[in-house]
Amino acid sequence: MRARVFIIGFGCVSLIAIGVVAGLAATGGAAFRLWQLEWKKQGETELRFVEVSLPFTHEADLEKSLPFMAAAAIDVDGDGVDEIFMGGGKGQADAIFGYEGGAFRSLGAGYSFEKGDADATHGAASIDVDSDGRVDLFVARESGVWLHMNVGNGFTSQNLNLPLADNTTPLSIALGDVNKDGAVDLYISGYLKNELVEGQTIFTGDYGGYSYLFINRGDNTWRDVSKQAGVWRQHNTFTAMFVDIDNDMDSDLVIAQDTGVVEIYDNTGAFPMRRVDNPSVNSYPMGIAAGDYDNDGLIDFYFSNVGHTMPEAMLRGDLDEDAPFNASYVLFENQGDREFVDVAKQTRTARIGFGWGVVFADMNLDGREDLLAAQNYARFPGKEFLHKYTCKIMLQYPDGKFMPVEKRAGAVNRNYAVAPVVSDFNDDGRPDLVWANIGGTAKAFISGVDTGNWLKVRLPDTTASLGAIVTVTTPDGMVRTKQFTASQGLGSDQSAEMIFGLGEASEATVEARFQNGVVKRHDSATAGERIAMKASR
Repeated sequence: MRARVFIIGFGCVSLIAIGVVAGLAATGGAAFRLWQLEWKKQGETELRFVEVSLPFTHEADLEKSLPFMAAAAIDVDGDGVDEIFMGGGKGQADAIFGYEGGAFRSLGAGYSFEKGDADATHGAASIDVDSDGRVDLFVARESGVWLHMNVGNGFTSQNLNLPLADNTTPLSIALGDVNKDGAVDLYISGYLKNELVEGQTIFTGDYGGYSYLFINRGDNTWRDVSKQAGVWRQHNTFTAMFVDIDNDMDSDLVIAQDTGVVEIYDNTGAFPMRRVDNPSVNSYPMGIAAGDYDNDGLIDFYFSNVGHTMPEAMLRGDLDEDAPFNASYVLFENQGDREFVDVAKQTRTARIGFGWGVVFADMNLDGREDLLAAQNYARFPGKEFLHKYTCKIMLQYPDGKFMPVEKRAGAVNRNYAVAPVVSDFNDDGRPDLVWANIGGTAKAFISGVDTGNWLKVRLPDTTASLGAIVTVTTPDGMVRTKQFTASQGLGSDQSAEMIFGLGEASEATVEARFQNGVVKRHDSATAGERIAMKASR
């Protein structure tokens, strides 16, 4: 027996959904808002942020475009400090901003990007494609996947004309080196074109856009190997990441489907890739965060979801009544041997309101990974009746549980955020934060308080660094592990520079293992030091 189907439309917003939301609000407005609350008190923290200007207001055409935008940290001038790329809506120019004099400022016309008047930019990821020492930029647009080559004083632009299905819009781009040949490979997450979307709660049947795995031929042209790799399918997909899930030094693949499940594929060195079981069930996994939250040397994953913004009956769509369904966020704890368990409830990270991009980062520099989650939905039917969430900064405490601190830290963002971007934009050693907001002005927060000692490790933003595993060990035996990855969040890319929180420790040992077998080690690194490591022998 099937459950009642509530189709929440994209192009033609369902009057049924609006009526249900409005009815709930009218008959018990206060009670309905209480239903949506996350019931999480703010944790104790010394963390404080200062809001600064970032003069980019995203122009969203919510009728004609999918509700997504791109944001990426990228060091365009090679000075070791990131700028931030912001993708424009339909007909709006993309732009890059650098932090200077207490505010973000546009880099100007020299760093403009070729873009059509009717095009929208949905996703971005940066890497030095041609190993010339300058970081380049991939962007996913309605018109296809573009590569902007950094020529030192600006970018040259090229539509790669990748062979995507006619019904598909590329949303995000994952970067990896699947065959370890030193040339960057691409996984393109695809969604049904805006004008073809029939609803957002369709779980069953042949419905959705297509996603693709493209292998680099070695000359920065790409061939489609999706079917050979066993990852080709028709299903709307928000984002994906190449991450080494089992520390065997290769690029595995993690995929977040809309109205579906999390898919994980182990790279065995030959096609097809091996599908890995995981504890996800029917849900709305949207953003992916990858980090070693429990400091056991294995990368864990956090996935956003719709949360409890709406009653479950409206979210189950066309699922059978007895089909498993989960509206909560999911935290996959990596147990080793390619096994995962969901520990979201135990860690207090499950009941979060409607979310998008999520990111792991040690925001208070205590040596434990924290979590950030973009929230609120710009195209939710009857959104004026819905509680607007703060966008989460969730600190991890010594007991392994998380608590939100964004209010106490002064970094609230009650806008329609799609992703957080974390980087040290003012180069003081502390992580800063930008929220990319759809149809609104970006929010930027600079960390204003020393909360712990730190150490920076910078690997070249090149294919040779992808999948590198960096460990930092302090005298107390605590080991912190990060992987060099791209595309964490949703349509976003985080800093290539790794910031390790040392807490009260003043020194550490640093080791970097690269996919080509090179191992680099730095003994007796001191707090506040910036360490560069390369994959060259």
